[in-house]
Amino acid sequence: MLENFRPLTQDQRKSAHRAACQAAVQALGPKPARDHFSSTTISRYPSSVTRLITTLCLVLLMAAFTLSAIRLYVIGSQAFGQAVPNVVATTAVGIATVLSAEIGQVVFSLALATLGTSTTSRRLLYVSMGMCTAVALAGNIQVALLGHEQSVFAWLEAVVPPLVVLSTAYVLKGQLLETSDRRRERRCVVCATVLPEPSPLGGRRRFYCSNACRQRAKRRRMRQE
Repeated sequence: MLENFRPLTQDQRKSAHRAACQAAVQALGPKPARDHFSSTTISRYPSSVTRLITTLCLVLLMAAFTLSAIRLYVIGSQAFGQAVPNVVATTAVGIATVLSAEIGQVVFSLALATLGTSTTSRRLLYVSMGMCTAVALAGNIQVALLGHEQSVFAWLEAVVPPLVVLSTAYVLKGQLLETSDRRRERRCVVCATVLPEPSPLGGRRRFYCSNACRQRAKRRRMRQE
């Protein structure tokens, strides 16, 4: 009985493979596209919660930055203006003081998320962030406590804004790392689902070639007969 079964030709195998692919598409639906994963969230919390936290952190960062930046601009421009009485230079130094203190806190804190890969780099970033924080605290305390040394609110208003900027930068760093992890996991899911799988001819190329050779040899023998 087994002798009655004839092996499939190469064309028959290809047509059977195409029919199987069409049947799979009809049963499972079309192949998913990359856009289908754009709204997919691989996280313990909904994406709306993450966006809300990020938005509130940005608002808090701008509020604390404004309070601290004004004082740093005043103390930086006044300290430099006493030595160099130049309006343009005084303004430039005031802006540079704000950038080096407040922006430095944010930059070095966010840099820890990507550049703090070794002990030396982490120590360097922490020291740089500490120096920027020290400049911000000294400038705020010197301006805010002028004539209000006994006021508790003045002390809190002078110390809290630079520390809030630093804390908010840490929160944003955590959000940045979580977003990067989710993007990487989503990319892995897309690669495993959307990208084309290896062709069946790749792993079984030798089998198909040998089958084609047998078919040619069989046709040659039939012509000879």
